[in-house]
Amino acid sequence: MSLRTRVGSVRRMSFCRLIAAVAAITVALSGCDVPTEVASKTGSVAPNQVGPDASASLASPAASPVGCVDWTPTWVAQASHPNDGVPDPAGRIVFGMWDHDDPVLGQVVSPLFAIDPDGSDLAVVTGCQVERPRISHDGKRLAFSIAMDDGTWQVATSAIDGSDRRILTSTTGLAEMPDWAPDDSWLSYALTERCDPLPACIDAPTTHSVIWRMNADGSGQRAIGSPDTFDREPRLSPDGREIVFDRRILDPSNPVGLVLTIRDLATGEERRVFANDFDPEHLDWSPDGEWIIYNMADNHPPVVIGRMPSHDPSATPEVLYGGDDAHHGIKPAYSPDGLRIVFGCEGSICLMDADGSNVVVLMDVPGVGFNHFAWGRTP
Repeated sequence: MSLRTRVGSVRRMSFCRLIAAVAAITVALSGCDVPTEVASKTGSVAPNQVGPDASASLASPAASPVGCVDWTPTWVAQASHPNDGVPDPAGRIVFGMWDHDDPVLGQVVSPLFAIDPDGSDLAVVTGCQVERPRISHDGKRLAFSIAMDDGTWQVATSAIDGSDRRILTSTTGLAEMPDWAPDDSWLSYALTERCDPLPACIDAPTTHSVIWRMNADGSGQRAIGSPDTFDREPRLSPDGREIVFDRRILDPSNPVGLVLTIRDLATGEERRVFANDFDPEHLDWSPDGEWIIYNMADNHPPVVIGRMPSHDPSATPEVLYGGDDAHHGIKPAYSPDGLRIVFGCEGSICLMDADGSNVVVLMDVPGVGFNHFAWGRTP
């Protein structure tokens, strides 16, 4: 399939203007609001809190998050641009620093940061090992997946500064990729069943990943997706009526085999936005619901960021950021007003206009990789 390509020229900001610096940064970490304090990055904290209506069939023994400690990377204190302390009307960007690659989940980040889109007011949010942060629509809370010391992953939420952490699920498998409903009253997420041995069993035809939902306090957990498929990365439409996700299709001729699928939550009807060998992943809706952005899986170098009309499966995908073999574009997320997109650009953080123009580097720290991006409004 031919792709119309729009690649903005990259303008780099100076490092000093990009990173909000403090000689000693005040860190609002999740671990500060639980009874047990820890002394090292590999320590554990208090047992998880479980949603009151969590299914007994999913319950696991009490476990603790991994690595939740107060720590600030040395490069943060070395930056020289002072915090301005003024809320940015363009919102707040949350992102993580690459920690390690998980054989099932991919990139895991720790710590998690927040920064204004103009490069000021950098703060550490949590030192826990997490993935896929999402900011609530009112800008007050975060949802993310968190690593537990029993090998599971659970869905958690916190205040935007990392305080008031609440672990909402207690699955024996992988609960991940949460997303907020338009009114922030409930969350969707993907629940991958436990299998053995990991990670090989994830690719077995008998292993399933199902879309679930729960109330924002963790109650009312129930499946809302097909129980017989492998569906991940669910993202709710801006009106809350539909959910887009990646459906994995096991095909020996295609090692990834991802099909972008939309499910009507009222009727259960599904449609494919497009089905080919481009394997779109890391999805996000535009705030007006007209577009879905994604990056192509890394079996299609260069990894590009594209968009597709959400209601026209016959349309040709459009490349917004083409990159090249050395500069991939990953995990795009829209700004609250839909005018810009934040994404990963080969270890750095980039911003571009929604049409792919005016690409700029927001943060680039030599030797440090950034991953998992979210953009929310100012509370």
